[in-house]
Amino acid sequence: MQMNAQDDSLDNLLDKAWHFINLQKVEQAVAACKQLNQHYPNSADGWFASSFLAFQLRNAQQSLVMIDKAVELEPKNTRWQLHKAHTLLILGHKAPALTIATALTGKNYTDVDFCAELALVLNKLSSFAQAARYYQQAIELLRSNPAPSNAQTLGQLYFNLGSIQRYLGDIEAAGHSLDKAIELNPTDDEAYLLRSSLVRQTEQSNHITALENRLKQPIKNPLAKAQLYYALAKENEDLQQYTHSFAALSAGAAARRQNMRYEVNSDLSTIDKIIDVYDQSAFNEATVGHSSAAAKSSAAPIFILGLPRTGSTLVERIVSQHSEVLSAGELNHFAIAMMAQVKTIAIQAKSQGQDKKQGQDKEQGPDSKQALVTQTRQLDFAQLGQDYLEKAQSEIAPSAHFIDKLPLNSLYAGLIHLALPQAKIIYVKRHPLAACYAIYKQLFTNGYPFSYDLKELASYYIAHRKLMNHWRKVMPGVIYDVAYEDIVANVDIQAKGLISYCGLDWQAQCSAFEQNTAPSTTASATQVRQGIYKGSINQWRNYESQLATVKTMLEQAGIDCS
Repeated sequence: MQMNAQDDSLDNLLDKAWHFINLQKVEQAVAACKQLNQHYPNSADGWFASSFLAFQLRNAQQSLVMIDKAVELEPKNTRWQLHKAHTLLILGHKAPALTIATALTGKNYTDVDFCAELALVLNKLSSFAQAARYYQQAIELLRSNPAPSNAQTLGQLYFNLGSIQRYLGDIEAAGHSLDKAIELNPTDDEAYLLRSSLVRQTEQSNHITALENRLKQPIKNPLAKAQLYYALAKENEDLQQYTHSFAALSAGAAARRQNMRYEVNSDLSTIDKIIDVYDQSAFNEATVGHSSAAAKSSAAPIFILGLPRTGSTLVERIVSQHSEVLSAGELNHFAIAMMAQVKTIAIQAKSQGQDKKQGQDKEQGPDSKQALVTQTRQLDFAQLGQDYLEKAQSEIAPSAHFIDKLPLNSLYAGLIHLALPQAKIIYVKRHPLAACYAIYKQLFTNGYPFSYDLKELASYYIAHRKLMNHWRKVMPGVIYDVAYEDIVANVDIQAKGLISYCGLDWQAQCSAFEQNTAPSTTASATQVRQGIYKGSINQWRNYESQLATVKTMLEQAGIDCS
């Protein structure tokens, strides 16, 4: 690129800024953007370039300041508006981001990148139907220019569309989209996995040969290899080829585990610390039922928790069928609010001249998970509850009750009760070996690192079971237990029990959870639309020999596996 260093025209400075941004030369890009903004403070294009750079450098707050300047200069520019919405989303300000993004819908655009980014933002804001529309629009625009260089991008768009169609329950359309994604990009291994999960495979219709052929090719990425093996395991299980299925599953889990830095003992020690710190005295000392703003809030959260793959999505669909209940999905707001207060405590400790003798870094807070648990006893639980509600309610429509179904909230069940005594806590459980097998055969996007090694999985399950028993002991009558197997056996009785526990009047549609039209983004997104499925209850029995080590460990810990 030829640039005249003496030419300070707007076009030249813009070209220079974008030249360095595209080359990822940070120092030069920052200097060029600074020069651009100083020379042309009334250039919206200049402020957008600076905002884009800050966004790429993960400085979302600075990106927002700069895009606001561009929007102020050109308030009707849709490109600036979309970038602002994306920046707000990164900062966690979902409500204003949704307002901006929604205002951009209902129109047709001619720019592929704009349509794709708008679809991405709408997807992250859970506006799935609109996201699908703009992915489709981006696909049509790109198909009108069928250059070979566009194949990979088009394949990615089809994958994104297929993912959203699955959320929306349009399984047939999702299958077609994923077929196109793989046709255009045969190395998109995540697409193979997602396609395999959509429907039950048959002898007449499956992808086993395609998966086996793909696995014969050199695959360097351990996650990609894991995705293919998990897909192969699922399809073999559908065809009742159980030996082949578990062999593929073990290979996939091993590939995933080899690429992770994780020590299960750290998690086990943390759970032991939670039990030690939150003993009976923690609840005897607390004023449960305090008159905080959180306790007085009209919104009553319903926490559905437990280990993943144990039936929490099924329970969520049942309860959220009630007209007074909204599902907010898997929120991490409680942990975020907790950590924010812990950080504040650390800053206060620094100002008072305290040192690290109690495992606290003056700048960052506790320096270990165990120290963090100890630190949480100093929390203002009333404030914690209020902070959680404010964060959650800023992102959802007004509702008398809302569901938070993050499984890991089981770690915080006691803290949740102290912070939000009016909250309902539902614990979903499942036969121990059924639960362990269901967890082991799921390739999680993030989290649950204990799930890829059977011994680590058994160890974590034992610790989790111990923790839940502890919560029941120190908070008698607070947690409502429901078993997946009981729901499958009699959904009407269990649904009525759940609705009654939540303090709601019975509504018959709660039993017809498969008619719930709300999108589902969980691993169970396909299954929950199919009604009660009894086949998964005893699926683990096809692998009793492979799960023998898990069974032995659980039984030695006093857990009945009969």
